[in-house]
Formats: sequence, C-alpha cells, structure tokens
Amino acid sequence: MRITAWPFLVVLYVLGLLCLVAVYVAWNRWPRVAAVPGRVIGMILIMSMGAVIAMAQVNHQFGFYTSLSDLLGNPGTENSLAVPVQPRSASGVDVLTADWLAAGRHAARHGKGEMLSVIFHGAHSGLSHHGLLYLPASYFRGPVDQRFPALEVFHGFPGSPETFPGNMSIQSRLEAEIAAGRIPPMVLVIPQVYQAGISSECVNAVRGPQFETYLAIDVFDDVVAGFRVLPARSWATFGISTGGFCATNIALHHPERYAAAASLSGYFNAAEDPGTSALYLDARFGRRINSPIWWVHYHAPEAPALYLFASGGDPPAVTEAKAMTEALRRYCRALPTTTVITGQGGHNWGVWSAAFAPAVDWLAQYLPAPLTPPR
Repeated sequence: MRITAWPFLVVLYVLGLLCLVAVYVAWNRWPRVAAVPGRVIGMILIMSMGAVIAMAQVNHQFGFYTSLSDLLGNPGTENSLAVPVQPRSASGVDVLTADWLAAGRHAARHGKGEMLSVIFHGAHSGLSHHGLLYLPASYFRGPVDQRFPALEVFHGFPGSPETFPGNMSIQSRLEAEIAAGRIPPMVLVIPQVYQAGISSECVNAVRGPQFETYLAIDVFDDVVAGFRVLPARSWATFGISTGGFCATNIALHHPERYAAAASLSGYFNAAEDPGTSALYLDARFGRRINSPIWWVHYHAPEAPALYLFASGGDPPAVTEAKAMTEALRRYCRALPTTTVITGQGGHNWGVWSAAFAPAVDWLAQYLPAPLTPPR
C-alpha cells in the first residue's frame, strides 16, 4: 500500500480513533497502583498517533515519500530509486509492464493511453533508475511509422515518478487536454531524479553522479531510439518544486534538445544547504552554471521558451519567479517567456494539479504535432 494513498490514511484514522476510545474506556478502570503510569502511557499513545496522522496527512499532500522503504531510505522493490546495472535492451529502456502492447491497444480503443513502468539505463552516465513512460492512445491506433513529441517530467525532492499519477492524476489530465484538441498527442517521460534519498538537483555533481547527463542525454536518446518519439527540439520539460529547477536548468543547458520548459513553484539559484553541499564540493563555478539566473545573465540564451508559475501562498517561489523574470527581461528579451503568479494557493499538489493544464497547453505551442515520415 502506498503511504500517500487514501486507504493508508483511512487505516491511520481508524487506528487513532481506536486508541482514543481505548484510552477513554480504560481511564477510570486502571488498578490504583497502575492508574498514573497507565494514564500517562495512554496520553503519550494518543499524542504519538496524532503526530503520525499529521505527518501522514502532510506526506499525502506533498508526496514526499511514496512507500515505507522510501521513507526508511532502503528501497527494495522493482520500483527502487536506484536499480543495479543489468543486461539491457538495445534501446537502453527496459519495459517492466507485462504485455504492454496488448494492454495499450485495448486502452486505445477506449481513447486512453498506457502508462508503462520502465527502467532507464544510462550508457554515458552509468546510472540506471526506475521511471514511468506514458504512450498516448494514438501511439497504438495510428500509423505505425508516426512519431510523437515528448514531455520530460521531473518530480520534487523527496518524491518519485509515481507521485504524478498518484497525486496529480497526470494521465487523465493530459488526456483531457488531448481530447479537447488543446495539445497534440504526446509521450510523457518521467524518470527518477535522485538516488538513495540524496538530492541530485538533476546536476552533474563534482566527482559524483552525473544526473544531468543521465536525464538530458541518456534518457532522451534511449527513448528516441526505443520508441516512436521525435528527436531534438520536439521535447519540452516540466517540473514541480525541485523538479521545476531541474526542468529549467536542464532545458537552458540543452536548447538543441528542448524547445520549451515549465517550472511550477521552482527556484532559479543553485540550492545552498547541507543536502546539496556534496554536489559542488565548494566549487563556485559549479553553483554558478547550475543557477538559471546566472545562466541567463551571462549566456543570454534565445531558447528554450520558459513558463514560470508560482502561487501567492508560497512566498519563496514568488520571490524566485520574480527574480528570474527580471533577469529574463534584462538579458534575454528575445527569449519567449510567460510568468504566472496567482493570488493564493501554497506549495502543494492541489495547486500544481490545477496549474498543470495551463502549463502544458502553453508548452504545446512550441512542440510539433505527431509526424509521419514521407514515403
């Protein structure tokens, strides 16, 4: 059972209620000798259950940890954060979903796509991680040589690819936009962006894991090679929170690959905290090149197009969005940019779910429609 799911919360609520009832019933029934310690233990139990329920509710809202193994920093399933390198397919993408072609064709008859569980292998980075790959209905029922644009999606920290279907219902939201004709059918690529509970910020760490290479080179190339996905400049990036930083930073570094990027509640300066200090090893230049505000100042890029979103109830994100917007206006007048700051809403999945459709609709204008090569 996923610990971000409602059934888990319901179980906790029931256990909390049972604890409350048990303490109430036993309050005046303890033997005189055990009355005081028994009541103290009962109160501690109630407070402990209250704290657990409160933390579970916060985890449900933000999607920090999706499983107990994720929470304990010891993933042990096929959906582990880090997957040992193993014999790989020619494309570098191993599909874990059984009979996915048959399942996809069946879903396509009802106008639905198929979300696949996969492993993305990294020939250049040496990394190998679990992820998700969504193929739209048109992938299964259209021309067999038709190729599709792609949206690479980055989750926050902590988090996992599963937080998007679990907390945002990303597939149904995307399919609603496709059905309405606001966006073309597209592939979703959702990789894991860190390992072993340690933030990667999606960067190439100094003498450490090369996550930018993995996400922008390995995953990109292997998906294009293994599936009917269009190549360079037919992809966009999208991310929430830390994933918003990833989406912006990676797209700015690789404008030859990504046509546009959307950041929801992201930031635009390299994080400076104990969790990220090991990424740069006090290398000042490493922090600079991984700060989008610094990048636009000194590189004045003309691509990719950028969409920045922040909600009024999230002051740090608003401050970052305004600072990035000001830098873009001063140094990158030719770069297409849209900034959206709402009057309310916090740093949570409710806000990001509501902001998803407008963001992906905006990104779609920079992506091609599915193409069939000329015969």
